[in-house]
Amino acid sequence: MSTAELVLTTVAEVTGCGPVRPDDSFFDIGGSSLDALRICLRINRWAGTDVDHQALLDSDDLAAFVVAVDAARAAR
Repeated sequence: MSTAELVLTTVAEVTGCGPVRPDDSFFDIGGSSLDALRICLRINRWAGTDVDHQALLDSDDLAAFVVAVDAARAAR
């Protein structure tokens, strides 16, 4: 599974907002800080990374968060 697929699927499942796109803003789709924690826990467990939820909260859109997760995967 690609990082983008992992992130988009996890965000959609946790927020319950249905399909999401890379250009969606986490907050515009109804994401909360608790959702960000849950998303990062799932991603970290699956990908073996240590991405902090703040990376998601600070990202302008989901594509930027995908880049952060990719960087974490490359660093492990």
